[in-house]
Amino acid sequence: MSDPIKDIYIVLHNVHSASKTIETAQVVYGLGFSNYVVSKAEGSAAQAGVPDANRLAMRMKRNFIVLPDLKDVLEVLKINHLLLVTSPMLTKNRLDLNQLFERVQTGERHAIILSGSSSSFSRKEMDLGECFSLKAQVDIGPAGTAAIILYSLSIHE
Repeated sequence: MSDPIKDIYIVLHNVHSASKTIETAQVVYGLGFSNYVVSKAEGSAAQAGVPDANRLAMRMKRNFIVLPDLKDVLEVLKINHLLLVTSPMLTKNRLDLNQLFERVQTGERHAIILSGSSSSFSRKEMDLGECFSLKAQVDIGPAGTAAIILYSLSIHE
């Protein structure tokens, strides 16, 4: 991976499911990205998903961070650009993967925020960054969304 790719943080936010937590970790690390963050983990995600994702990160020598909320992601990781990927039903703005690749080449820190909840993001959370969705008919979940975005970024090199 080139240096700009190392400044990309994949964030799974507001997750309650252990399986979503670990599946997204497998996609992030499996595609060669180093930084996976879980914010606002609750229920089985906090009890089982976070420890499993942490074990995977340690085995693969990757970074795994758990933070309480999106504001902490911005502050602690010093993120320059927050990109929230929502359901296609919630925004008309579609993610241009070529444009995203050009943006990450700037060397600034980017966070790609995926919702771990079916309710997506609150208005307050959406105001923290830019909201986009994939060109899909329905929400395909965080692991599928991460796979499409990260694979696209990895083949641009």
